[in-house]
Amino acid sequence: MSGYSDPFEYSKGLTFILEPQLRIIKSRGGADDDIFQVPLHWHEDHDEIITVLEGKLKVTLGGETKVYTPESGDAFVPRGVPHALESFKGVPCVVTERTNPSEFDTKELFFRNMLSIPGGLSSGGLLSVMQVFYHGDGYPVFPVHVAWLEKAFVKILGGYVAPLLGHRLKYKSITEARA
Repeated sequence: MSGYSDPFEYSKGLTFILEPQLRIIKSRGGADDDIFQVPLHWHEDHDEIITVLEGKLKVTLGGETKVYTPESGDAFVPRGVPHALESFKGVPCVVTERTNPSEFDTKELFFRNMLSIPGGLSSGGLLSVMQVFYHGDGYPVFPVHVAWLEKAFVKILGGYVAPLLGHRLKYKSITEARA
């Protein structure tokens, strides 16, 4: 895995591994461990393919929530569709995430920048997160999903306000991130 990060603990009991065109998330599933949780969001330029290798994962796709296991096959998330992911407390889980198009380095860059926010995601602040979303094809879903408004929100906060106030991405290119 030359040029890629070793596995790192993202949160208590959650390990991330970034490989070429593949993200691996491992949830240890201990009683005191955090769960893997990705809030409702969507992407404009790529689809996602989620595969559960071990355990089970709750996948919300549009308005429908299903539990995926290794026997379920891939969860295909089309671009433009709001989706969320959540593991189960006390249940070990191993999940992979790929994109379509498969040569979509923006996704790895997104994760590297998101996971390098000083103080972690919970203390990184809205502007830092929206700046990563702006450069990484991610849009939060508001309580009433209005795609153009969510895009404007990310563009204004992440593309203009964050840099104006001095926020900078840690990595500007995938080459820099892998160095």
